[in-house]
Amino acid sequence: AFPLELDGWPMRKARREALAVLAETGVADLADRRPENMSGGQAQRVAIARALVGPRRLLLADEPTGALDSSTGTDILRLLRGRADNGAAVLMVTHEARFAAWTDRTLFLRDGKIIDESGPSDPTQLLAQGAL
Repeated sequence: AFPLELDGWPMRKARREALAVLAETGVADLADRRPENMSGGQAQRVAIARALVGPRRLLLADEPTGALDSSTGTDILRLLRGRADNGAAVLMVTHEARFAAWTDRTLFLRDGKIIDESGPSDPTQLLAQGAL
């Protein structure tokens, strides 16, 4: 006996939105699969989809592309960028300079301290200067 509502959402609406976000992350076919029956990249995309369901004003993304190939990683960054462009605040941690370039503001850390801060720019300049 499933509840008719989940966190105030009618179940059918919640399922529709969940399936839509799974489709956005490219894993709609995994909706009924258990995590132990997925690859690391598939499980990561399902976790990202789970975080995107419902109205979100803040998204925390810790290495969201870590287990993904470069093409899928770019797709996920486009998805997060779209959420940011629609008003959500997205806080992302990444070691990938090419993904940091998608941000509105970038903080560069070394040993827990901010070593540089920038707006939209090419972080490869810092790599070339040896700052990272």
